[in-house]
Amino acid sequence: MGTTGNQSILIVDDEAIIRDFLSEVLEDYDVAVACDGDEAIAQLKERSFDLIITDLRMPKVPGQEVVKAARELRPNAKVVVISGYSSLHTVSQSVTHGACAFLSKPFSIKELMQTVTTALEGDGDNHG
Repeated sequence: MGTTGNQSILIVDDEAIIRDFLSEVLEDYDVAVACDGDEAIAQLKERSFDLIITDLRMPKVPGQEVVKAARELRPNAKVVVISGYSSLHTVSQSVTHGACAFLSKPFSIKELMQTVTTALEGDGDNHG
């Protein structure tokens, strides 16, 4: 249908319910999931993604580390950070580390889709 089929998204969250929800909403994309930062970084080493959606608060390796790893390993990937604990500090830190957007939990499907679309389209390729 659209061109979404070839764009890949890595979803990183320690909560299965969030992973399942995001996978379902973003089913038009090529979706991979990771249950923590370790697994996410391992996947980033294996393959590239167009977009990474990561939670901030996770056991072992936090979302900030995923954002940093994405910047180093896959500099072209866009990163969206989601968190239920957003403060100005966490938002600015995420952006400093290379995130292009921040979503506070709970967010609506509409908010999510807008953020994802904006992130993936903001490549500078489309002149408009």
